Amino acid sequence: MASVSQSASLSNIAAYLKHTHACDEQTALKEAREVMQNLVSMRQKGFITGWYFDERGHLELLPSDEILKRIGEDHG
Repeated sequence: MASVSQSASLSNIAAYLKHTHACDEQTALKEAREVMQNLVSMRQKGFITGWYFDERGHLELLPSDEILKRIGEDHG
């Protein structure tokens, strides 16, 4: 697994979006809420176990064991 430099909270995601998309605070927060809702939904469905920003500042997803198993079967 990649080195986790920080977890990705709503405020972290909003700051990332504000910086990378040059949007205002309100727009960044609105977009971050949508991203967070999608991440939580993916976790509830069992696709991922979490998310974080890696050492390069990219938002990364932690796939669930079940998904990793399926990917392995598809490529094995």
